[in-house]
Amino acid sequence: MMRNRFFVTLLVALLSAGLLMTSLSGCGKSDNSPAPAEPTEPAATAEPETPAEPYTAAETDAAAEAETTPEPETSAPETEAPETETTVRQDGERFDDVIILEGMEETVHYEHIRNEAIGFEMDYDYELLQRQSESDRERFVSVYDDPENPENYFEVTYRSEDAETVADSIVETLSQDYTVERKSDTLERAGACICIDASSELDDRYMAEQPQLVYVIPTDEGCLVVNEHYYIVETEGMGHRFAYMMNTLAVIPAQTASAAPTQGEGSITQEQALSAIKNYCYRSNPDLKSMEENGEHSVDWSVASSNETQIVILFHSYTGAEVRYYVDPSTGETYVTQFVSGITPEEERTDERFNVRDYMN
Repeated sequence: MMRNRFFVTLLVALLSAGLLMTSLSGCGKSDNSPAPAEPTEPAATAEPETPAEPYTAAETDAAAEAETTPEPETSAPETEAPETETTVRQDGERFDDVIILEGMEETVHYEHIRNEAIGFEMDYDYELLQRQSESDRERFVSVYDDPENPENYFEVTYRSEDAETVADSIVETLSQDYTVERKSDTLERAGACICIDASSELDDRYMAEQPQLVYVIPTDEGCLVVNEHYYIVETEGMGHRFAYMMNTLAVIPAQTASAAPTQGEGSITQEQALSAIKNYCYRSNPDLKSMEENGEHSVDWSVASSNETQIVILFHSYTGAEVRYYVDPSTGETYVTQFVSGITPEEERTDERFNVRDYMN
């Protein structure tokens, strides 16, 4: 009995000892298994690159040329004097230009005139101004004025006296009605001149009702007198238009009284003008002469009017138009108007300009 208890006690002790060793062995054992890795964020997915557009053949060639062609060396540009404009407008040539009136741009229809009898050339607005030619002057009158007594006009006159003498006379005359200012001036194309400003009344308190601005321009054979005359309400309109015209005026060699043809020596007669106009029409319309001879159409020419400064030849065309040729008997310069009953309200000037001397037999 005692022996059995002993064995039981020993067995319990051994089992206890075994469990203790197992427990101690488990506590001292190192764990060699790798520790789980911390979770990582997934790598950002790169956006797919957009393929470059293919070059065109021209771009490819240009790129190749840019790579192979060396850039030119830059150097300071050479300074050259501007070329002088030598273009000269012909007498009667028409063109458009832009001027500034009251701060606004306005297109003006100009005609270039060249008067060798007086000795000047300039441009004028042929739609707004009516040209009146005489042997010693050119006058440009507003189409809205009475041509016999105009208020708005631009006038160029030839005087055989010297500029100082003429200026003295003009100042004396204008001083009776105006406060006059006289000074030296230089025009854009005509050069040095004497400017006479008669724009104020005698007491110098108010602007004159009809101001005048006079330029006396010396020439080799005397002088030119240019008068800008306009009504006070037209100061900003007609006055500025005249100023633009003044800037186009230039002095040219003139035929003096001794060199110019007179009515009895070299001036064109009515018969010569009539014959020359017929020749001009025949050359312009080769079929016209045969029409006249065959009687197919009714055409005729006649002298409508004539004086020392102008001969007017009237042509009745087979079209029904009345064509008038205005001939300067001294120079031969001619311009043309046309009137068609029921179509044009009145006689209208055309673009035709020529010299009848070119068509005289």
